[in-house]
Amino acid sequence: MSLESAPYSAGQSTYLAIDNVDVKTLTDSLDSARESAKSLTKQVEAFQKDGTDVATQLAQDRLRAKKEAQVKQRLAIHKALAEYRQRKLISQEEYTLKVEFLRQFKNVALGEKEWAEILKIKNELEKLEKEEKQKYDGDLKNIRRAQLMCLLVAGWIAWAIVWGDK
Repeated sequence: MSLESAPYSAGQSTYLAIDNVDVKTLTDSLDSARESAKSLTKQVEAFQKDGTDVATQLAQDRLRAKKEAQVKQRLAIHKALAEYRQRKLISQEEYTLKVEFLRQFKNVALGEKEWAEILKIKNELEKLEKEEKQKYDGDLKNIRRAQLMCLLVAGWIAWAIVWGDK
């Protein structure tokens, strides 16, 4: 920028004269700075909007999770109530069967002894069912392991065919 001193009409004061080219360069720089500031402002606003959007989404997700937890809790209560009713029904049926069974015997002690034998058989049957379930689960686990091994071998063979000797 070229600055020149030139006398003012009062004679002793001076003013600075700036070339037209320098003025144009200065205004272009100011315009460019203004546009950069506008762009920067837009970027900041976009970041703020993104932050607001993320916060809103997180709040919605938390609300949805809270509602799902409440629904699951209600479902759990309903399941527990159904299980309670089922167990209560089984207890009542067992009691009714016991009373009917004991009526067959004139000697209460003999009837109680026979009922204890029935309960023993019931417990053995439940134990057998539990063991069978454990065996089934073990077999299922072994089958899944074998399926996984087959999948790994098939993958290795496919890799060897496609990329093996390259």
